[in-house]
Amino acid sequence: MPDRYSRQVIFAPLGPEGQARLRESTALIVGCGALGTHAADHLARAGIGALRLVDRDIVEWSNLHRQALYDERDAREGRPKAEALAEHLAAIASGVKIQAHARDFNHTNALDLAAGADVLLDGSDSVPTRFLLNDVSWKLGVPWIYAGVIGGGGQVQLFTGTEPPCLRCQTPELPPAGAIATCDTAGVIGPAAGVVAGWQAALALRRLATRDAREMRGKRAILSPWDLSARIVDVDPDPACPVCKGGDLRALEGAFADASRVLCGRDAVQVFPAARNAPFDLEKAASRLSSLGTVTYRKGHVRVASPEGFVLTLFEDGRGIFEGMTDALRARSLYSRWVGQ
Repeated sequence: MPDRYSRQVIFAPLGPEGQARLRESTALIVGCGALGTHAADHLARAGIGALRLVDRDIVEWSNLHRQALYDERDAREGRPKAEALAEHLAAIASGVKIQAHARDFNHTNALDLAAGADVLLDGSDSVPTRFLLNDVSWKLGVPWIYAGVIGGGGQVQLFTGTEPPCLRCQTPELPPAGAIATCDTAGVIGPAAGVVAGWQAALALRRLATRDAREMRGKRAILSPWDLSARIVDVDPDPACPVCKGGDLRALEGAFADASRVLCGRDAVQVFPAARNAPFDLEKAASRLSSLGTVTYRKGHVRVASPEGFVLTLFEDGRGIFEGMTDALRARSLYSRWVGQ
């Protein structure tokens, strides 16, 4: 397929040398939702060497208006997002090595999942996860690209992982509950996600193909496709930053981890086992849960439709997602009773 990347290669800032470097590169994408699916699609089509996809969630119907590549079968079957996205990307770019991890990205596995990656892309829609990505980036000296979308617009910024500023220069601590709008409260449109992810993927391509993006350091793009506006703001390093000045990598120590979490944009709660990364027998769990509702067992996950109106999906790492529920305490209690960890 000699002409596959021809229109990209003749773009002078990239060129054949950049295409070769891109082919040797690996990107980790954390979160395969509205941003992650679009960014993964761009990078796969551009000819990146490897993509590592991490997402804890499953595909549902409300995802389809903004999350690229997923189809109605994925939603109907409640497929893990990372696995479904990997399958669709393989049909688009068979030469790209794709790894799918249907796991929660947390302090117990973050460094292992990021090992060997040349760039980290944020599609998480979670401030604690972004704090963790920031720590991983600084620990490994690997750049990461923040992206967020809400309503009709969003923001993008590249952090080098070796030079300030970092994310914690701008957000030293977690915002209080309710301080930030979410897709539950403000909604989100698909084109906004596509535009923001396009800028994020362009930054990743530039960094991977040229091995240099110093001109982008300390700049944040604020984009609003709905209002046809875009502006770039300068972000200065914070001399009191806990991470890039103080070396405080608390996120890697689990300082911001939760035992349960309400998932953005849907009536669902994710619950983590008490012993993370401990061996978990999914087949035995499926057998035990058969008395509680209708059980569907597929490789990598089990779904239990409860007569009470919610669905529990269990994954190989022991995580559970309760769909049709927003009460984190109740979800935690049911998990303890049903799963027993």
